[in-house]
Amino acid sequence: MTPGTGWGRLLWDGDTGLHIAIGNTILDQHTVSTTDSFSFTQPGAHWVPSEWGTGVIFAALNRSFGLKGVVFVCGVVIAAIVTVLFRTMISAGADVFLSLILSLLASNALALHYHARPHLFTLLFLALTAWMLELDRIEHRKSTWLLVPLAALWANLHPGFAILFAYLALTVAGSALEWWSGAGSRSSVLRYLSLAAASGAATLANPFGIRLHLEVLGYLRARGMMDLFQDMQPPTFRTAPQMYFMAFLLAGLAVGGVLMSRRKFTGALPLFAFAYASLISLRHSTVFVIIAAPVIARELSLAWGEWVSRQPKSSSARILHDLSNQKSASFSRSSVWACAGLAAIFFLSPASFWPAGFDPEMFPVEMAARHHEIATSRIFATEQWADYLLYQNYPRQKVFYDDRSFYGEPMFRQVAGLLSGGSGWAELLDRYNTELVLIEPRSALSSRLKDSPGWTLIDEDKTSALFRRAH
Repeated sequence: MTPGTGWGRLLWDGDTGLHIAIGNTILDQHTVSTTDSFSFTQPGAHWVPSEWGTGVIFAALNRSFGLKGVVFVCGVVIAAIVTVLFRTMISAGADVFLSLILSLLASNALALHYHARPHLFTLLFLALTAWMLELDRIEHRKSTWLLVPLAALWANLHPGFAILFAYLALTVAGSALEWWSGAGSRSSVLRYLSLAAASGAATLANPFGIRLHLEVLGYLRARGMMDLFQDMQPPTFRTAPQMYFMAFLLAGLAVGGVLMSRRKFTGALPLFAFAYASLISLRHSTVFVIIAAPVIARELSLAWGEWVSRQPKSSSARILHDLSNQKSASFSRSSVWACAGLAAIFFLSPASFWPAGFDPEMFPVEMAARHHEIATSRIFATEQWADYLLYQNYPRQKVFYDDRSFYGEPMFRQVAGLLSGGSGWAELLDRYNTELVLIEPRSALSSRLKDSPGWTLIDEDKTSALFRRAH
């Protein structure tokens, strides 16, 4: 976790509430439905809940332990991501102390996506994939085939499993180039081709079969949708996580050039491909960091080792290097004490240590508590607040729209115009017989509603304003 933020940091995104609501529906109905039950604008419309598995996990945790259980498990996943990154660096022969520093820097870059959302499983599984492939490149191992059941699990938790196909395809292409250049073998090409084919087949083990893959492919092809989501835009390099990402990006591109000169294409191709993807979409910056960090650590450690070998044995650099070599084995071991420590944190920490709910300064918590009619009305709210309302008022709540992409580009563009108070905002609310609007009090839409005779402000606080259609 980033210092000073605490466990509540994981609940800064309303998407957590949406996935709990989806999981609640599956647990209550004992089936994974493919028709929408959350909106009043598209009731019964077809949609594929591609993150259904994570929704069930979140809902089960919430029912047993409250939001404490959800944020705790997501916090453990984040810790596991950084730990796997560190272990991958050590497995690649990187310096222990350099690996520790780079792991912490990588954590700062990954903080962009430190939310209790399904994508955390993609980051963890991608880190595990990189670890498995790194070990397999050193020496072929039977354990690498654990990637096949991992792929099946991945496909049921988050659509980011598509990244696995890209990563394995780049590994196959890199192995083929190394074979062609005389730096590799034909057996490696066939091995990774077989691994890719088996993993791809395993991802069909989901409630939707091939329809899941077609849904993911359709989303990736919807370029117009990409323009509407902030984390799908190119990076601006203005926030702290993006600045850390930029450092990894520059280092990764430099290391990629070095690897190309050595004909290490299996390491270089993923660096260049995911660097390109991260410059198109900020969402892929975390993917790049996970792929690049171990490679950067290995190459920097090689350069460091060569320089240290020329230093006197009594020099500080040589002593530090020798100490790192001595501690490498101990950092590669696993211990049950980590599990014991996590259990102690979960069961022995005071209640004040954990978030009791969503942040009332970010979500309309108090407004929803004061106005119970919200749960049974046709209400418009931003997608983040709609996600929260679906969680808070489950199963009664129906919303105008929420965070799911199945609404399509036309709806999201119409909502963007509505939120900006553009022409046609009133007609859009009328079209769907919207009864209430819950919006930030200083927003453009709030100003429009206050000036409109067709709407009445019934309550307002520092976080939200609630309007009712005038009769």
